[in-house]
Amino acid sequence: MRLGKTMSWCCLTSGNERSAIEISRLRPSDDGAKRYQNSAALLIFMRRTTTLNPEPITSNVIYETKGLSLSKRRYRWKRIFGLVFTLAVIGIGSAPFLWVSDGKVIPGVTIHGTKAGGATEEELKELFSVKNADLLHGRLVLTKEDAHEEISFRSLSVRYDEKAIEKAMALGRTGGLFQRWYDRWRILLTGHNAAIDASFDEKHLTEDIAQLAAKYAKPPVNAKPRFGKDGSVSFDEGRPSMKIDKAALEEAAALQLKKGESGEVEIPATDIQKPNMTKEAAKEINAVLAEYTTTFYPGGNRSRNIEIAANSISGRYIAPGVSFSYNQATGSRSSANGYLEAPVIINGKVEPGTGGGVCQVSTTLFNAVILSGLAVTERTCHYSPAPYAPIGRDATVAEGSLDFCFLNHLKHGVYIYAVYEPGAVTVRILGNQEDKPSFVEIARKSDEILPFKTVIRVDPSQEEDKKVEEGHEGHNVLVTQSVKWADGRIYHDSFFSDYEPVDTVITYQVKPEDPPEPSAPPSPKAVKKGA
Repeated sequence: MRLGKTMSWCCLTSGNERSAIEISRLRPSDDGAKRYQNSAALLIFMRRTTTLNPEPITSNVIYETKGLSLSKRRYRWKRIFGLVFTLAVIGIGSAPFLWVSDGKVIPGVTIHGTKAGGATEEELKELFSVKNADLLHGRLVLTKEDAHEEISFRSLSVRYDEKAIEKAMALGRTGGLFQRWYDRWRILLTGHNAAIDASFDEKHLTEDIAQLAAKYAKPPVNAKPRFGKDGSVSFDEGRPSMKIDKAALEEAAALQLKKGESGEVEIPATDIQKPNMTKEAAKEINAVLAEYTTTFYPGGNRSRNIEIAANSISGRYIAPGVSFSYNQATGSRSSANGYLEAPVIINGKVEPGTGGGVCQVSTTLFNAVILSGLAVTERTCHYSPAPYAPIGRDATVAEGSLDFCFLNHLKHGVYIYAVYEPGAVTVRILGNQEDKPSFVEIARKSDEILPFKTVIRVDPSQEEDKKVEEGHEGHNVLVTQSVKWADGRIYHDSFFSDYEPVDTVITYQVKPEDPPEPSAPPSPKAVKKGA
């Protein structure tokens, strides 16, 4: 085999040893052939016995490893990395203890939204001094439906004291070494709003809650209207009645006070009795829609019955779409409810009865209702015209049979306000200014007069020689209601009244020799138009 003059070095490395085989120029001779064979055999032997993979034999290339081996370089980098990691761990572990100065709040702390990290004790005192000044204006609000009570922070001495400063300074400084390290890192990374409790006068709070419970244990108080000189209407708030759990309320109030923030606490209560209307409803009533007054002779049982009936309907709130019943509002006209015996009209005759006078209140209410534009749903006239109201504009009631009712078809609620005074009773319908009519007309459109006659009787049992019971004419009357509002609403209604005629009755003890002839019924009169 002929290889030419090229010299090749094959480096076979085992450990730190190196071997080189020189392959010289080969001549075509026996000795040369033997040397070549021996060299080739040695090469094959070394390839089979070496523990490392040799580099391939390549002519004209020298393979030589300079410096450190790959394994040593890897080892060196591992040591460097380990050293850096160790130093980082040591730095991270010791950092929270190096950056936090003694006598200062640790970084990342806020107190009720104010940054306090790094603050000294003196700076904390100044911070809490500012917050204490703000607390003087705080209020504890206690509510339950329409119940609303407020207690000032000033009266309860709500403030931050020395304990609050101590708690702020102790953040990240309690517990074992690991706990402190953990707390400081956590606060630094995520922040911490310190839940520092404010102090307050616990004895004063207990007394205030006791007074509150006693107040609401009383019967409910309805909202009362106030009338301005300009015709405006406003309301004093009503008050419900309820049984308050004092212990539970004190606990809930204490939790709110410790926050150092004004806040609302719901009153834990049972057996709640509401006032006549809610605060929201009271705010909507700001005007007098209409009012009406009737008069009477003061004093006596009838006057007392009028007062009781007026007080029974006063303060009634009727929400939109709700009906009102006079009999339900006044209740039974019995002595148990305070009503006294007074004259009542039965079938055109005046007779004694319990509750005489209540019809004057229902009549006064009827006129106020139609003047305000409300819708009457039930009304009955008296047997005879009432002397305290225009003909056709009365409304009689009788327990269990005759009632006066109306429907609130307005946009807002209405409030009945009745005032009794000796000799007069006034009913006002209060509501929203938007529902106040811009035009109202209550007109008597027709009045048909029905005649009466004179009747002669003899009654030997009577003491008087002659007794006269005066009669009166009857009437068929039509009254109309026309109402308009500024927003274009229109409402019309009519009320028919049929008053029966009552005959004049003359009764003699003894039949007279020449008794007067019974009067013939007069000829019917023409129907009167207008009022």
